[in-house]
Order: sequence, then structure tokens, then C-alpha cells
Amino acid sequence: MTHFKSLLYFFVLAISLSACSPKYYTPDSHNIPLISRKGETNLAVSGSTGRAEFMASHGITEKIALKANGGIYFPSDFGRYETGNSGSGKFLEFGAGYFKPLENNWIFETYGIFGLGSMEVDFSENDVFDIDAQGTLSAKILRFGVQPNIGYKTENFVFGAAARIAYLSFNDIEGDLVYLQTSQKDYLQNNNGHFLAEPGILVGMAFDKFSIRAHGGLSLNISDFKFQQYKSSITFIANVCF
Repeated sequence: MTHFKSLLYFFVLAISLSACSPKYYTPDSHNIPLISRKGETNLAVSGSTGRAEFMASHGITEKIALKANGGIYFPSDFGRYETGNSGSGKFLEFGAGYFKPLENNWIFETYGIFGLGSMEVDFSENDVFDIDAQGTLSAKILRFGVQPNIGYKTENFVFGAAARIAYLSFNDIEGDLVYLQTSQKDYLQNNNGHFLAEPGILVGMAFDKFSIRAHGGLSLNISDFKFQQYKSSITFIANVCF
């Protein structure tokens, strides 16, 4: 029993330290428009706790489509109350690609994507918390890559899957954040380039031109699995197609 209690304590402590550590990247929702024809337009908003996102797409020819998406990540007062940490950021991405309707309502599409944004982590008010982090850190974010999608779409149902492969980099890194006696400015400067594999899936119900979708995504850091980032996201999407 003593060994079990020690193991349980170690497990809880490891989770607590991981949860309270600074995070420098949050995966956004995949924009999976599933364009099926020239002139088709999708406009959507999505979100979950602490974030709000938009998505847009348009078929400009019978084979080529454009898309854009972005989001704002709000400072969390609850997170500050629990851990002394408050993180925020914003991101904007553009894409252009090829789409092809397949048999039996299936659609394939693939996009080249380019995005930029910024992030800030603030541990400046955690003096009363038992956390070995103090200070702030900010950086600019650049991400580019490819995103193939495949999906199934009818008048009443939509399903989509994405496989985003991207390169992520941090620039203009500023701040004095220290975590576990390590300068996080130095940490991020020494770890400022990452290859990401980010699969995602959505499923939803459609009501004429309007659909409600649930989205889940993962972010697998191929360059450094231990990099201080969030590795998953869940959002809900309201989409209008016309």
C-alpha cells in the first residue's frame, strides 16, 4: 500500500507540473470546407473555452478553391486563479488548393497553407502559487505546410478528416520568463523550429444550408515530442454553405 501511495503521488505531481508549465503553441481547428463546386462558399465560426475562431472558403473554379481561417485565444482568469498563468494569442491563415468530388457524395481536397500570429505567456502574478515559474514571454508565430482533406457530405450529414503537415517557427522572442530555473527565452530560441503532424476529424448534422459540427484535433510534434505545447483541441463549429 505504501508503494502504491508513493506511485499515485508521483503520478499526480507529474500531471500537475505538466499542466502548470508554460505552453507556447495551441493547435487551431482544421478548416475542412469540402468544396464540391465552383461558386460554393462556406462561412463558419467555432470556439471552445478560451478561444473564438472563424473560417471561410470559396470555390473559384471547378477545381480550385481558396480558404482562410483565424482565431483569438483569450487570457484565462480561471487559469490565473488556479496556477498564476494566463496565456493569450492570435492567428491568421490562408490557403489555396485543389478539390475533386468523388462518387457517392465523397470529396477530396488538398491545400497549401500559410499562417502567422503571436502568443504571450504571463506568469507575472503567481507569487502566491507554489509554481516554479515567474515572468512573461511573447513571440511571433509562423506556420506553413499542406493540408489534404477527405469527407462525405449530404443534405443532412457531414463528415471530414484532415491531415495537416506543417512547419512551425517562433520569431521576435522577448521576455524574462523563468521556469524550473531555466530562461524560457533561451529555451524557445533554442527550440524555435518544429515539424508538426496534425490530424483532425469533424462530424456534424446539416439543416439545409446550415450545419453544426464537432471537431477534434491532435498536434504531434515530430521534431520534439516533449516541446511545451498543447497536443489536442476540441471545438464546435457553426457553418453556413451557399
